[in-house]
Order: sequence, then C-alpha cells, then structure tokens
Amino acid sequence: MSTENNLLRVRIVFSFLIVLSSLTLLPAQNNRDKVSKKQKEWFYGKSWMEGVNAICDPGIDINTFAKHYRKHPQRWQKVFKFIHDNDLSSLPLGQQTLGDDVKINVQEYTTRVPGKEQLEGHKKYIDLQYVVSGRELHGYAKLQDATETVNPYSGEKDIALFKVPFITYHVVGANHFTIFFPDDIHLTNIQYGEKEPVRKVVFKIQVE
Repeated sequence: MSTENNLLRVRIVFSFLIVLSSLTLLPAQNNRDKVSKKQKEWFYGKSWMEGVNAICDPGIDINTFAKHYRKHPQRWQKVFKFIHDNDLSSLPLGQQTLGDDVKINVQEYTTRVPGKEQLEGHKKYIDLQYVVSGRELHGYAKLQDATETVNPYSGEKDIALFKVPFITYHVVGANHFTIFFPDDIHLTNIQYGEKEPVRKVVFKIQVE
C-alpha cells in the first residue's frame, strides 16, 4: 500500500494549532464522559505542570492521568520539575535515571515515512514524550481496538506491537508533549509533510 493510501486511512488532528488558537486542553474523546468535574478543574488548572510552559496534547486520558497522579504524585513532580529546571536542548543523548521509578531517554533522529503501521504498547511504564525541536505525527489508538497482535508482550523490553483498523494522528511540535498509558497504544516518529530532524526526551514513569 502506498504512502498516500496509508495517509488516507488516518485522521490527522492538528492538535498544536487547536491548542495554540484556543488555549484550551481537551480530554481524550474516548474518556470525555468519564472525567469528573473535579478532575477537569485539576487538569485545566495545570498546577501539575510545575510551572512548565508547554503544550499538553489533547489526546491525554485525563481520567487515567488524574488517578495515577493522585496515587504517585512524586513521580510526576519529578518529571515536570526536571523539564522546568533543565535545558532539554543541551542534554546528552542516551538514557539516564531520575530514580527507581522514572527513566529518561534523550533522542535525536529524522522522522520517517508511514507504511509499517504497528502500534506499541507498554505495561510497566507510562510514556511521556516531550518534543524539544522539530515536528512529527503521533498515532493514537486504544488497546481494546487492536485487531492483531504482531509481537506478543515482552516483559524484558516492556513492549508489544499491535495493528488496529484506524489510527488517529496528532501533529506534535516543539515544546509539546504526549502521555501514553498502558491502555494507549501508539506510533511516533512519523513525518508530517517532509522529513525533518527531531529532538525528543522520552520519560518512562513506572506504573506500579
């Protein structure tokens, strides 16, 4: 199947334009009815961002995020304080740890053409992917929507690969972050328009 046909099968959501123009944060569509008023007030208040001036992707599952934050606030505080206190553009490439429950991986790469549409999922760690520079597409789907398991879950690598009938893509640019929970299978590093270099910091936050 050609690249053009692949792109026709997905719906691109221009999330960075939506957020910049309206200055609002929208909950994930699949969980909109499950989000309480208290959770919305907490999320929209953005105190959890620890003063970080960044764009929060509208695909984030607010309900799941609020519950995990309430259970493990120190993990999220550690992540956002690190983002706030460090120049992410000058961090050395590679992996490092921020403690037993948070790891980071600083990456630089060139975005790739779509074509091998396999979405990854994790059980042990939540992904917070913060784009420092450049622009790419992030593909979203729910684990329950997977129609095929391409690679079964590996506990050692904390990853499984899936196929779904439909992927929603968001455009993610500089100073824009996404959060993927175990129920959020995802596909990243995909070019939007032409290929371009991207610098990204991936935070791995322990689930349990």
